[in-house]
Amino acid sequence: MVFRALSDRLSPFVDPLLDPLFDEAAARAVSLLAAPPRTTSDRVGALRRQDRALILHDLTEKVVAYQSNNPDPTGKTPTEKDFATVKLEIFSPGGEPLGQTEGAGRMLFKREDDGHFIAYFGEEIRLLDGHVIRSGGLVDDARLTEGEAASFPAVAVAGPLRGAIGYRQFRPLVKEAHDTYVSSIVLYKK
Repeated sequence: MVFRALSDRLSPFVDPLLDPLFDEAAARAVSLLAAPPRTTSDRVGALRRQDRALILHDLTEKVVAYQSNNPDPTGKTPTEKDFATVKLEIFSPGGEPLGQTEGAGRMLFKREDDGHFIAYFGEEIRLLDGHVIRSGGLVDDARLTEGEAASFPAVAVAGPLRGAIGYRQFRPLVKEAHDTYVSSIVLYKK
């Protein structure tokens, strides 16, 4: 109890001093842990083992739940206040169920130079084989609405390849209807 009271009193003075230090330490850790190895690195040789990678292309994702505070489901009338949640089922190129993804998108700002809205989309992908993948990043909403693929960093947070890094990509199958997507998930463990 005494520690909590002391912490609350010191916080307004200490936090502004420590935040830049934590930000710098986090930036250093991310650059060391997440930066891809050089091709000449011995770690790249470990990728010869197929159990060190997950490579899924030509997946189909179908929306099973969608909620948004913007009543226009086409994405053609975005606002800076938009927020949406989505759940999708993921299928292999042959149509077998592979898992599901659940995420949310939040509009951040309208870019002045071209009028495009920039959003952040984050999600958690749960595959039936035990992989749990978190993915997220910035997306140009106008480009996605027109059918261009969005690509984000992805990290396996649980499952056989926990700690693997890579990317996640998706685009609408038909640009007029955003209910089905074509996607890829590529991860590797250094």
